[in-house]
Amino acid sequence: MISSFIKKVRKSSFAVNVVTLMTGTTIAQAFPIAFSPILTRIYTPEDLGTLAIYLSIVAVFSNIITLKYELAIIIPKEDKDSTGLMILSLIISIISSIIVFLIVFFFNQDIVSLLGKGNKEISKWLYFVPLTIFFIGVYNSFNYWLNRKEKYKPLAASKIVNMGGMTFSQIILGLLKFKPIGLLYGVLIGRLFSSLLLMKQVLKEDKNFYKSISFEKIKIQAIKYKNFPLYSLPADSINVISNQLPVFFIGKYFGGNVLGNYSLMERVFGAPISLIGRAVSDVFRQKASEDYANNGNCLNIYVKTLKTLSIFAVVPTLILFFLAPPLFDFIFGDEWRIAGELAQIMSILFFFRFVISPLSYMFYIAEKQKYDTLWQIGLLLTTITSFLVGVRYNNYKIALICFSISYSVMYLINLYLSYNFAKGEKIRRIK
Repeated sequence: MISSFIKKVRKSSFAVNVVTLMTGTTIAQAFPIAFSPILTRIYTPEDLGTLAIYLSIVAVFSNIITLKYELAIIIPKEDKDSTGLMILSLIISIISSIIVFLIVFFFNQDIVSLLGKGNKEISKWLYFVPLTIFFIGVYNSFNYWLNRKEKYKPLAASKIVNMGGMTFSQIILGLLKFKPIGLLYGVLIGRLFSSLLLMKQVLKEDKNFYKSISFEKIKIQAIKYKNFPLYSLPADSINVISNQLPVFFIGKYFGGNVLGNYSLMERVFGAPISLIGRAVSDVFRQKASEDYANNGNCLNIYVKTLKTLSIFAVVPTLILFFLAPPLFDFIFGDEWRIAGELAQIMSILFFFRFVISPLSYMFYIAEKQKYDTLWQIGLLLTTITSFLVGVRYNNYKIALICFSISYSVMYLINLYLSYNFAKGEKIRRIK
């Protein structure tokens, strides 16, 4: 039975690709998880809170770094069109980074004041935001191009290099007393080397990939896929803001200690769940795009991915729900028990995020970005409402309970929409 299962997996390119990316992602995530007990004994909750704020700012700005044109790289039938989109994304990344630097330079103190008291350390960190998002723009552009080429091994390796480089750099710099700035430098080191790795792979595939591309061809692709900046960018921006609002709200209203615990919880559970989901999404969007283009639907791969993700998510979710507080207490110490309590509250949300997020690429494949924008607006409103309730009662647990429940409901709505798109049918109820 086992041998027959292995043969089936080997015959399925989809399964092999999923395993390749998930293996790389799992190894990559093993670094921050395995070494978190060391990091929590080098850095304080307040230090991790500062890093959380920085990464949230980076997330907001990095979402606009390519105007979402990198999402279109995988779609064209012709490689030359895909290459044109990749170069377009790289050019926009450079321009966007310069604009963000000017924003940080002229409005540094205004940004710091918006973040609330106790975040003065972030002031000098802000000047590294343009560099960090530039690395992300480069990485994403190369990532989607290699995804199109089905080069999953270098994609998996890049994840390992990113997380491994970041984690080991943070530990070494922390031991050398570069605190808390060592956390920031670690992020930059991981991003730099992972981007260089993908760049090397792109050049290996085609050293002269840029020679057949002209400004006129790039302009044609920019116009052809204008729906991505017009609809995907606003929708994804709303999504990113919704995801990062907990960090900004907690940091501003509940203090650095709670924020640091929240950051650890996301580092150990939230981030790995998201990244593993993205690994599956990398493979899903390639196969789903192909099936949708050829058959007018991609229901088979959609259902297969849904079932696979659900099976993977059940056991971790149950462990989080029942054992998170004592586990965090035992592994990280009494100072970090709050992180376990937060993980318990967020466990159901983690399940839906892991299972449904990769499938949401159906909005792009079916070119239903308008529906995605409406969904993202609903997500933002529920997030704001959840934390306003928590602030009203001055209780971060109430805020996160409301946040977890409302987010889970929104994910179920997302599942309903994406499932109908996978069938190749229009949703009649939404016009």
